[in-house]
Amino acid sequence: MKRFHIQLLLITGIIIFSASVSYQKELPKIEKNTFTSAKICGECHVEIYNMWKNSLHAMSLEDPIFQAANIIAFKNSNGETKVLCIKCHAPITFWNKDYDLKQEITKEGITCDFCHSVTALNLNNRENPFKLEPGLTKNGPLGGLKSPVHKTRQLKLFETSEFCGACHDFTDQNNVTILGTYSEWKAGPYAKEGIHCQDCHMPRKEGRIVAENVKKSNVKFINEHNIQGGHSIEQVKKALKVEVKEVKRYPDKLKVFVDVSNVGSGHMIPTGTPSRKIVLDVTVKTTTGQLLKEQKIYKKTLVGAGGIEFTKDSEAMCNRSAISSDNRIKPKETRKEEFTFYIPQDVPVTVTAQAFYQYNPEIIQQIDINIEMGRDEKVSR
Repeated sequence: MKRFHIQLLLITGIIIFSASVSYQKELPKIEKNTFTSAKICGECHVEIYNMWKNSLHAMSLEDPIFQAANIIAFKNSNGETKVLCIKCHAPITFWNKDYDLKQEITKEGITCDFCHSVTALNLNNRENPFKLEPGLTKNGPLGGLKSPVHKTRQLKLFETSEFCGACHDFTDQNNVTILGTYSEWKAGPYAKEGIHCQDCHMPRKEGRIVAENVKKSNVKFINEHNIQGGHSIEQVKKALKVEVKEVKRYPDKLKVFVDVSNVGSGHMIPTGTPSRKIVLDVTVKTTTGQLLKEQKIYKKTLVGAGGIEFTKDSEAMCNRSAISSDNRIKPKETRKEEFTFYIPQDVPVTVTAQAFYQYNPEIIQQIDINIEMGRDEKVSR
């Protein structure tokens, strides 16, 4: 009987050891001295990966707007913008200098392991603001976490706007701010209140930080990783409030007073590249069918040599610029606008105020070409 128990224990030990070895083999392999592919991260961090892969961060190189602007800028600058544009759209190039995008990891764009390998920032270093330590330690905003495949480190940096500011701010060689989303936040009221980019663009939501079949976790909330911005209709709609405050009638005219408020954006609206604008339409419609319209446009205007306005992203990014005007709406600012329409006092009217976010970028688009190459027709009776 004793011999039977010893054999049983040995068999049980072998089964447990085999299961342990099998489990270890199924765990993803993390690169020790370089960056790990997002696909590997996604084997454990399933929910986070699925959010990220549908984000513009994941598609930063494939985005047709970027592709067109990058090609045009490269051509117009004789290749000088090659490094400039790629650095932020494929930021692993800060480390591997793979500006020709030959490595698969570079092609992942703003990939998981780039962000989670950042340990410090120097925003005064325009050439390379990131301190990177790729390998077995992954950095993030949460503490007290243990992983079966890598080490974890909590850094306050991941909860600050400075983390975003390294790419979401660009100043040209004339010290002109072309893209100033971070600096707009820093100069505004939200920075003073301690509200950062991540609070709006990466809010916490219920979710699993790691798949249950990999490891049980007590973490109940994770950050959104699809990072909604100007490409999100929902996010854009939350930014602005339009209100017809008053309509004053006079014998031969009426005046319309409209408040336009930046109620939901921590930076100026619109932000980003200067080719974006907000158009306020105020229309007056009479009961007889007459329709009158006035507009107000909010934008930053960049000009080049001779005062000619740059209207395309590629122009603004690869030329020396100057800001000729900037009437965009600051965070928590309300603009009080006044419009005059010449309509007699006794005519009933309906007044409507609407604001539109407008962006007209160039894109590479497939089109059908269908040319008739020959034709013949006979009628037989």
